[in-house]
Amino acid sequence: MKPSKRRWALGAGYVFVGALALSAAEAPHTAPAPAPSTTAKAETSATTALTEASPHAAAHAPAETAHAPVAQRPVAAKTEVQPPAAHGAAPAPAPASAIGSEHAPTKAAPAAHGTAAEAAAVHDDNPSAKSKAAEALANLTLARSFRRNQDWGQAIPLYEAYILENPNSPELPMALLELGRTYAQSGANEAALSRFYSVLDMAVNQEGASLAQGREVAYSAQYEIAQTQMALGRHAQAARLFRGMRKLPLIDVDRANIYLSCARALKLSGDKPGAAEEYQTLLQSFSDSPVAPEARFELAVVYAELGRRDDALREVLSLFERQKSSGSSDETWRYWQRRAGNQLANMFYSAGNLPEAAELYGKLLQLSGDARWRWPLLYQVGLVAEQMKDFAKAKVTYTELAAAKAEGLTAEVAELPKLAQWRLEHLKWAERMDAELNSLKPGA
Repeated sequence: MKPSKRRWALGAGYVFVGALALSAAEAPHTAPAPAPSTTAKAETSATTALTEASPHAAAHAPAETAHAPVAQRPVAAKTEVQPPAAHGAAPAPAPASAIGSEHAPTKAAPAAHGTAAEAAAVHDDNPSAKSKAAEALANLTLARSFRRNQDWGQAIPLYEAYILENPNSPELPMALLELGRTYAQSGANEAALSRFYSVLDMAVNQEGASLAQGREVAYSAQYEIAQTQMALGRHAQAARLFRGMRKLPLIDVDRANIYLSCARALKLSGDKPGAAEEYQTLLQSFSDSPVAPEARFELAVVYAELGRRDDALREVLSLFERQKSSGSSDETWRYWQRRAGNQLANMFYSAGNLPEAAELYGKLLQLSGDARWRWPLLYQVGLVAEQMKDFAKAKVTYTELAAAKAEGLTAEVAELPKLAQWRLEHLKWAERMDAELNSLKPGA
């Protein structure tokens, strides 16, 4: 490895790190954005070149369905090669295959064989080449270790040096993809786009076995480009890219994530009817997907924002019916039931749609007996009943809440029984006033 090249690459990386430290809000541009010809080529040719039938697509096993309620930034189904585990350490279990997990393999990564191929190409009678290959692999492994620890400032220069000094390495597409993700995670989205487009260029220009080996890395790059456009606020462009990815031979878990991302991009671009169609297609085609409850919640919100009150209510009630019909106690479904029911009930209440709000608050009460969950709902049910002039129901609800004992609860929740007692006194006063006014009427 020539010292001059290493100094150039490391210098470029540290310039980026310095700029990032000066202003975290302004993403540094250590690499130029792709030239128009490169971008056009990637967007127009990559999908055609990469959507040839994948010999491994049918062999993909169904993914595990574990899905965290709070979604993280999705990354296309492609594993990244991790550094070898420390001596004596137990290997980490393989995660489910899904776009929602950055370390979720759809299949054995082609890049995993790159190290062996690179090592095999080094002749035994060339100690210098052996040393250079070993040093390059060590630097790439170190870069991945820094990235795993979210130390972007240390990882980026090492990635840049490896890419510069190993232009023919089988690891190059994966290294570029990882570098792009590192830039994106550090906020340098334009630099990230440049690296992702480089991955697509390599895939389009390769032939035969090389294309087959790098196909899945290119799928990941396409997904990352769309996500990065979303991060840059180019929502309509991101939606177009997500739609183009439907032609790729993806497993169902990944395809469902593509529809979900496309729907979100359309909503953010202002095309709420188009977003609703995407959500509907997802729910019709992938009703058992891990992202189905999240998609149903977001569809209900879109319907409510479009003024389609009945459709919004139907989607939220479908979340509750899912648990009832399946008998599942899955925490993901319960999370989205609570969030959807509470948000839509509050939206209906604020808009004066009291019957719909009352129905949803009643459904929410059935989800848990925990005081932290139940007491705010009881108070809200009482308010809705009071505004609907159903004073009998309001009294029953306030009385139950006023009699509750506040122990080990937050100050806000513990205050609710006192507020309920005050509402009861208000109802009694209102009834006395009504009786006195009625007695003053002629003929009373």
